[in-house]
Amino acid sequence: MRTIIYSINILFPSMIFLGCSLQTTVPASSKYMLNAHAEVTPIAESLYKDKVLRVGRMESSALLAGRSIYYEVENGRSYSYTKARWMESVPQQLTNLIMISLTKTEIFKDVIPFRSLAKNDLILETSLYSFTQTIQEDGNSTLNVAMKVRLVEQYSRKIIANRLFELKKEGVNGDSVGATEGYQELSDQLLSEINSWLEESCTQ
Repeated sequence: MRTIIYSINILFPSMIFLGCSLQTTVPASSKYMLNAHAEVTPIAESLYKDKVLRVGRMESSALLAGRSIYYEVENGRSYSYTKARWMESVPQQLTNLIMISLTKTEIFKDVIPFRSLAKNDLILETSLYSFTQTIQEDGNSTLNVAMKVRLVEQYSRKIIANRLFELKKEGVNGDSVGATEGYQELSDQLLSEINSWLEESCTQ
């Protein structure tokens, strides 16, 4: 009995020490966030200056709904970066950026989130079809972003306007840093194009 107790007393502190050692050697992962860099000019004329717009929950694949940063290779296989992650899912980030950007345009009386208890007149539906990095054999990569946007009347369900936005950036470094920097540029371009499209759709 004494021998068993002695062995446990030696083994238990050793396991604690080993566990602490393993934790200190695990490399930290980098976390990335998209930001709104594009300049926004308020719109003087709009048919919906007195209307409240609700931004709906963005639809996307289950793959994009997580916080992993994925990339593809030319044979079609997908992988995720082990030392890089998004701070929030891409759909949530893009939804927040769209709300901020549209609020600044002043096209609508107010822009409210999906869960707001406030009453709205219009709803903006968004579907994210693609947000991908494809790495080529030479080490460079191509980024693709595709999003469908619809402006809908809340009560009649009439579609006021809709458009598919497709953006591409080539010659991007084939790593997580190149991907996140490139995605930032494409996100700025996407916000600018959405604003211009809504300005045109809401002033006719």
